[in-house]
Amino acid sequence: TAPTLPDLDNVENALRRIPVENRRTLHERGDPDAARADAAQTLDRTYVWPYQMHASIGPSCAVADVREDGAIVWAGTQNPYPLRMDIALLLGLPEEAVEIVRFEAAGCYGRNCADDVAADAALLSRAVGRPVRVQLTREQEHAWEPKGAAQLMQVKGGINADGTPAAYDFNTRYPSNAAVTLALLLTGRVPADNPVFEMGDRTAIPPYAYDHMRVTVDDVAPIVRAAWLRGVSALPNSFAHESYIDELAAAAGVDPVDYRLRHLHDDRAAELVKATAARAGWEKRTAPRMEVVEGDVVRGQGFAYALYVHSKFPGYGAAWSAWVADVEVNKRTGDVAVKRVVVGQDSGLMINPAGIEHQIHGNVIQSTSRALKEQVTFDDKAVTSREWGAYPILTFPEVPVINVVLMPRPDDPPLGSGESASVPSAAAIANAIFDATGVRLREPPFTPDRVRAALSGEAAPKPVKEKRRRSWWTMAGAALAGALGMATLALPIRGAFVPIAPPDPASFSAEMIARGKILAALGDCAVCHTAEGGIANAGGRALHTPFGTIHSTNLTPDAETGIGAWSYAAFERAMREGISRDGRHLYPAFPYTAFTRISDADMQALYAFLMSQAPVKATPPENRMTFPFNIRPLMAGWNLLFLTPGQLQAQAGQSPQWNRGRYLVEGLGHCGACHTPRNLLGAEKGGAAYLAGGVADGWEAPALTALSRAPIPWSEDELYTYLRTGFSRFHGTAAGPMAPVVQELAHLPDADIRAMAVYLASFAGPASADAAAVAATLEAKAEASLRPMDSVGGRLFEGACAACHAPDGPTLFGARPSLALNTNVHAAQPDNLIRVILEGIPAPAAPALGDMPAFRDSFDDAQVADLVRYMRGKFAPGAPAWNGLEQTVARLRATPTP
Repeated sequence: TAPTLPDLDNVENALRRIPVENRRTLHERGDPDAARADAAQTLDRTYVWPYQMHASIGPSCAVADVREDGAIVWAGTQNPYPLRMDIALLLGLPEEAVEIVRFEAAGCYGRNCADDVAADAALLSRAVGRPVRVQLTREQEHAWEPKGAAQLMQVKGGINADGTPAAYDFNTRYPSNAAVTLALLLTGRVPADNPVFEMGDRTAIPPYAYDHMRVTVDDVAPIVRAAWLRGVSALPNSFAHESYIDELAAAAGVDPVDYRLRHLHDDRAAELVKATAARAGWEKRTAPRMEVVEGDVVRGQGFAYALYVHSKFPGYGAAWSAWVADVEVNKRTGDVAVKRVVVGQDSGLMINPAGIEHQIHGNVIQSTSRALKEQVTFDDKAVTSREWGAYPILTFPEVPVINVVLMPRPDDPPLGSGESASVPSAAAIANAIFDATGVRLREPPFTPDRVRAALSGEAAPKPVKEKRRRSWWTMAGAALAGALGMATLALPIRGAFVPIAPPDPASFSAEMIARGKILAALGDCAVCHTAEGGIANAGGRALHTPFGTIHSTNLTPDAETGIGAWSYAAFERAMREGISRDGRHLYPAFPYTAFTRISDADMQALYAFLMSQAPVKATPPENRMTFPFNIRPLMAGWNLLFLTPGQLQAQAGQSPQWNRGRYLVEGLGHCGACHTPRNLLGAEKGGAAYLAGGVADGWEAPALTALSRAPIPWSEDELYTYLRTGFSRFHGTAAGPMAPVVQELAHLPDADIRAMAVYLASFAGPASADAAAVAATLEAKAEASLRPMDSVGGRLFEGACAACHAPDGPTLFGARPSLALNTNVHAAQPDNLIRVILEGIPAPAAPALGDMPAFRDSFDDAQVADLVRYMRGKFAPGAPAWNGLEQTVARLRATPTP
């Protein structure tokens, strides 16, 4: 089993607990301990950097063709030569026998799964002797890509009475990013010894001339699989350096830019700082300005500077870079908007200035996203940020205006420009938030909940995990066997019908067969009597009940395993009395209590259709029923108690259309089998409970009466539209077991669907006089309720659901259901909403509706619970909150529906 991860909701504590085996001292000047002790004011600070993703927009893909004499691998790797060595080692080939053909792939700015899929493709190709393509899903890429490492930076320091820095004792702790190609680990080609790379030292030495300074680095063992990500450890280290000097400036009462220039003894760097501040229109200040824009929105401006020093220590410098970030902060909501970024960069000689500017733009967009939004989440075993809802990134409307200042240095050597502009980013934004609010943020991402917590003086909220409880089922037990047994003894024993030779389909008229086909569609014969991926009506589908699992029978005219040897009399008895040809009692999961009501003519037509099918030899699995329901003769007692045989008669005083609808609904349509609650023995309740809501295949079949929780009562027209198309604008889309029902109803004429709607509407209570106006009011209330970015569930919704379900977006895939009107969101129980999130709608009632993806493998139980909690609060703001959501999610995940 996988080892348990530490609690990574608290990255700081997790990093502190890693044993330090080798602390390296990179730089030491003066006596920082004595200077700190003598400081007028001690300033000790801790800064934390989260785990982040490369988050490639396109998941990784590779193709490999492995032969006896060598291998060719087509991959989007950033490391073709190391990958070549890995493939050679993996396959036991000399390096010269391996060719890596590199293709442009989705950007990652570090190492994603590109090398892993290349190795997987190579192994599979060798196994099958043919070229193999491996393509990851989004969930696989997010879960398995090596993460950008978290980091812990601690400063012990202080300020003198004259405002100068007293001491700067800096320690950075970096869990190693030595991610080995997975296939090498899993095949044992390399040992799983978690090598520790010395990579925490990038830009670890600050650029300022502190008289008393010590810089140490703890390169420690990894917690999770990690690899380099743009800026490596330099971005977190500079976040600490540039945040701390800003704190020193505030303590000294000196403008942040002026304070930097006093201690920046590098003329070239000082020129860049001045030029960037001038271009940005930097306004000098000695304290946070907290300028009000309007209402709760305040504006701030922040500065940061860095010389990106990379490669093996002491490394060498790339380009100098400086940022001025203009932000607006809504103090009520916690929203942070980066409105403009002015970036100054000194790259030395610029061969292609436009190319450098493009690189800077990319750095600004990605690092702004990382500072505001990005953090990988984990449970105790694995990554839980497996899609964009759980790992949001900057959207196009949120991209700031970017203004670039390129320093002309034609006489100086060219310098690397690919990463430098990202390094000052987070500190500049954090310093701008301080200028706007007077509050320091020392741990990205600067999410609304974290900003609100800082403004209120509280600790940043951590995800709340509900305590798990055991789920349990209450079943009818052995005590019921006595009642059924007594009823059974009072009944005569029913014999078997003599088997017949399968009737010739030609003995039935084409008209009768065609009519029978429509009736079979109305009765959903194929829905229940077709196994997953099986032949229509050949049986074998598992039907899960509180009393055990029943497998549907073979309805094709095969003489041995189907109904081919059944006479019409045997068929009619089964349909009307629930007794098989051989005299065995059928379980009432087969709704003979409804089928008994159909007319003789319809019964004969249905028999004709079923006997005209192609025979299929297929024996269903054995049923698995609990005691006493595994004793079939006891079903005779059940029939005595709950079966009312006989054809349905028209009801006087009702219209022919209403009576036709009643016949269709209560007979072959057997709507009550799902939509009526059942008693302890599994029989439908009568009276006011008819159509008052039931359970089918683990889904709640909602009430079709005035007891319905739908925010807008069903009308005849909406029922007709829903049954005809699978979608009602005021109720939602057919999902779960209802989707195939609507698919089958497509075979019925419009007149029959209208009759069903008329009958069902008679139970629904009075319709709304102006449903559209009610809908608009409900949608307006939902729009004015919870904000998505204020909670984990809201962020999940924005990333995973809003594209199809936000009220103001385009209709991308078929219908655009309004969640404010959705019956499942307003239901008494959350089961249906959870089901549709976990399982999606893979086969919609009509192709035009579009399918919905399943999120079973994208979200864990806590995330689904957070999402459902948000949707309930957002789209049904007047409804009571659902309790025990995480336990309900776990129960439903453990019992997937057929």
